Amino acid sequence: MKMKRLFSMLIAATALACGPMLASCSSEPGPEDAVKTEVASQLDTIKNLDQESIDQLASDISANNDLEAYGVDAVAYVTSMLSGFDYEVKDVVVDESGENATATVAVTCKSFADASARASELSNEVDAQGEFLEMTMDEMLKRIGAIMVQAMDETAVKATDHTFEYLLVDGAWTPKDGTDQQLYNAFFA
Repeated sequence: MKMKRLFSMLIAATALACGPMLASCSSEPGPEDAVKTEVASQLDTIKNLDQESIDQLASDISANNDLEAYGVDAVAYVTSMLSGFDYEVKDVVVDESGENATATVAVTCKSFADASARASELSNEVDAQGEFLEMTMDEMLKRIGAIMVQAMDETAVKATDHTFEYLLVDGAWTPKDGTDQQLYNAFFA
């Protein structure tokens, strides 16, 4: 009889200890989880670019820049530029009103500033050797394009923290103005 009672007490103690854990498992996701989901919906599109998205981005970049004049394959350039892109939502803070949230996100990507600095180094090396003096304008543009691609290929990814702000609108977390700017800042960090 004592054994049954001891066993019952152990089961009751376990239920009391595990009860809060089980309750938290079945509870609805909080606003922090909803903000994380919204961050993922934005950044996963970059992280998991499919060929169609890469082609579209390459087309957009080509339309704004005359990459053909430089002999640059826009698809290869975009692929290099986004290789290694990743992110991690480090923290989400929802304000007391429950209508504003701030997500701190570590964005891992290649920095255009670093790629530009590397392109300058490579251009200076070519210039110091006097190669540009012997080239036609077309050859010079193609050499500059090759330098741009090489610089992007050689640029290492790095992680920097950025703040993304969200506003609760009609029950859904939506990015506030400036979210695109924060992502832009990540690529220039």
